[in-house]
Amino acid sequence: MKKEIHAVYAVIIVAVVLIIYFSFLSDSRKSIFTEKLGDMTLTEYETQDTAALEISKISVLRDLPLARGYYAVYSGRKGTMRMWVAEPPDHNIANDAFESMNSMLGASSGHEEHEYSGDVGQTESHGGHSDAGMANGTIPVKLEFMEFVKPEVYMIKINDVYNYYYFKMNYNMGRIYWISFDSPDTDYQVSIVKQAVMDI
Repeated sequence: MKKEIHAVYAVIIVAVVLIIYFSFLSDSRKSIFTEKLGDMTLTEYETQDTAALEISKISVLRDLPLARGYYAVYSGRKGTMRMWVAEPPDHNIANDAFESMNSMLGASSGHEEHEYSGDVGQTESHGGHSDAGMANGTIPVKLEFMEFVKPEVYMIKINDVYNYYYFKMNYNMGRIYWISFDSPDTDYQVSIVKQAVMDI
């Protein structure tokens, strides 16, 4: 009888520990997002249909094939950052979708790309690029982060808002990231984007 009671207590204790562990894990990860990016704190995040709706509001992401979607808002001392993450059905579709989006935005390929010079605000306009770029006189600029080569991160200014986008892939999944800031401090933006690339 005592052994049965001890076994019941042991099962209850293990169940409680597992519930606490998984509750903490899901709360600390906030879906794919981290609680902090630099001095910014996660204040909102969405997945599933709500995230897909948010993604559909971004014109360049609207037509991407979507298996999963994620959306987050981070707030910090210098403003707010929003992140939209589109995950197509597999990494090949994701790669093709990113290349198509990048081309549509007017990003150069090969050696024509502009290297990050430290002044994120400087962009050049070229004929024959996308409507998004031409309407605002900007095209995507590939940023050169010294710490890593992949993923390639691009910046484009649309309607006076700095936007950053990139593509991350592993063997079976690819995600397309789009980030925008309401802060005008481009050095601050780049520092947060670098953290996002590493952590999310």
